Amino acid sequence: MQKQVSALKAPSELFDPELPTSRELMAAICCVATQYALKPSHELAVLASELANKLTAPEYADTKLIEDIAERLVRQWQVIVSEYGAEDNWLMATHNTLQ
Repeated sequence: MQKQVSALKAPSELFDPELPTSRELMAAICCVATQYALKPSHELAVLASELANKLTAPEYADTKLIEDIAERLVRQWQVIVSEYGAEDNWLMATHNTLQ
């Protein structure tokens, strides 16, 4: 009965039906992070931050570990995105957070 109720419940705004499991969402985050490591850009940092934020949706909270990882990723990518807004720091050849 519980699964039927869950199935009828509307998904949260953060849930992405194109990435239905935490495993798939983590794979997407890893792909974007790899691209960012190879060629940092504001757009990739924003995309990684958005994906990390999606990982905080209740639908992805399979375990406490996933919840903790999601929170850490959100904080880390928010710092990276915010550094692009800092004067004279929009182009980063290397990045301390990723090293």
